[in-house]
Amino acid sequence: MKGLLYKDGIVLIRKFRSYLPMFVLFVGMGGLMPDGMFWSVYGVMFTATMVSSLMADEENTGWNDTASYLPLSAGTQVSEKYIISLICIVGFIVVYTAAAFIGGKPSAEIIMGITSIIMTSEIIFLLSLPTTILFGVQKSGLIRLAVTGVLVFFGVVILQGGRGFLDMLSGKENMVIIILLAVTVLYFLSWYISIILKERKMLNH
Repeated sequence: MKGLLYKDGIVLIRKFRSYLPMFVLFVGMGGLMPDGMFWSVYGVMFTATMVSSLMADEENTGWNDTASYLPLSAGTQVSEKYIISLICIVGFIVVYTAAAFIGGKPSAEIIMGITSIIMTSEIIFLLSLPTTILFGVQKSGLIRLAVTGVLVFFGVVILQGGRGFLDMLSGKENMVIIILLAVTVLYFLSWYISIILKERKMLNH
C-alpha cells in the first residue's frame, strides 16, 4: 500500500502538479467570496478527476500489466485509489474551512459548505472509480464528462451560483444530513463494488 501511494505521489508531482494550485484557487475562492459556493464545488469537481487521471496513466503506461505480475491484490490496488480520494476530500475541507474563516463567513454557512463539498466529492468518486475499472479510461471519461456537465448546468442555470445553492439548502438541514449519509453509504458501497470489478478484471486478464 505504501509503495502504491508513493508511486502515485510521484506521478502526481511529475504529471498532474497543475491540479494542486487549481484546487487551492477554486476551493479557496469559494470560501473567501460571499457567494462563492459554486466555485468551491467546481474546484472539487475539477480536482476529483485527478484520481481517474492516475488510473488513466496506469492504463496508458502499461502499469496494469506490470501489476498483474506483482503480489498486489485487487483490494489493495482499489483501496489505494479510494484512500487518495479520502485524502482529496480532507484537503477540500481544510482549504475551504480556512478560507471561509478568513472570509468571515458564519458558522452555519461554513457547515453547509463543507457538507456540499463532501457530497459532491463522494458523488464524483463513487461514479468515476467503478466506471473506470469497468469500462476503461476512454468510455468512463465520457460518463464523467456527462455527470460533470449536469452538475455544472445545475449550479449555473438552476441555482444561479453559490447564493442560490445555499438558499436551496436553507432550512432543510435534516434533509441534507439524510442525503449526506445516503451518499456516504453509496460511496463506501462503490468501494466494495470496485474491488469485485477489479478482481474479475484480473481473473480475465
